[in-house]
Amino acid sequence: MENVLNRVVTAAIEGKPGVTAKRGAVGSVAAILRLLAVADEPMGVNSIARAVSMAPSSCFKIMKALVAQDFVSIDEYNKRYSLGSGAIAVAQRALDPAQAYATVRSRLEGSAQTQSIAIGLWRIIPKSRMVLIGFAEGDSQMRIHMAIGQRLPMYVGAVGRAIAARMSPSSQDLKESFDKLRWQKPLSFREYVAQVEQAKRLGYGLDAGYFAPGVSTVAVAFADTFGQVRYGLSGIMFSGQYDYQMTDKIGRQMIELSKWAAGRLISQPVDLKRA
Repeated sequence: MENVLNRVVTAAIEGKPGVTAKRGAVGSVAAILRLLAVADEPMGVNSIARAVSMAPSSCFKIMKALVAQDFVSIDEYNKRYSLGSGAIAVAQRALDPAQAYATVRSRLEGSAQTQSIAIGLWRIIPKSRMVLIGFAEGDSQMRIHMAIGQRLPMYVGAVGRAIAARMSPSSQDLKESFDKLRWQKPLSFREYVAQVEQAKRLGYGLDAGYFAPGVSTVAVAFADTFGQVRYGLSGIMFSGQYDYQMTDKIGRQMIELSKWAAGRLISQPVDLKRA
């Protein structure tokens, strides 16, 4: 994408003043796209220029080039800009580059309906984060919903315990990550480590209201076809919805579901510890 943005901006503002030297051309485009992504309504070029601290004339040239590339749409009546379909397509591809959710969606939706729970598919990304790339809801009247694209620290929640159980980070690395996590009810590092060890024994991680009050989660982490731990599956339910036996049954079903998915998900190999 950077090469595309370089061509867009170079064509629009090469040799022109108004783009801050520290930010650079690509940085200016990125600032504009981020602004439009969070804007509550379309914006005029002067408002955009003020928000990103650049000259209106240079901003206009960039907007014109972005419209030509379909990264931005313009309402010709009021001359206001919003994100275009080109930017949305790039964002969707960046969220799930291997199209993992499309591959397993039907099976996840069937399991969510059968168990009357919600199931989330998480992708582990560099810098100790994970992002929700797919979400299947059950058919109960009261439902739990999570936003696609939500990013969380890698070791938080039931998925985090499952990831820690599979990846076995050093105690020091795990402690440093744990100290940055936020919980909804008190959880000591010693208790957390014990829960990670439990996840190793059971094959799935558990979270009973520590991450989100009133919500319990059963989760597994699994590798792609390269053998790298790249994904997590979380079964999300209301606290008290099921007893221990049923929760354990769901956990074992999640394990089987992850085994089925693992052979179908292909990702580019990457060293997550060094990324």
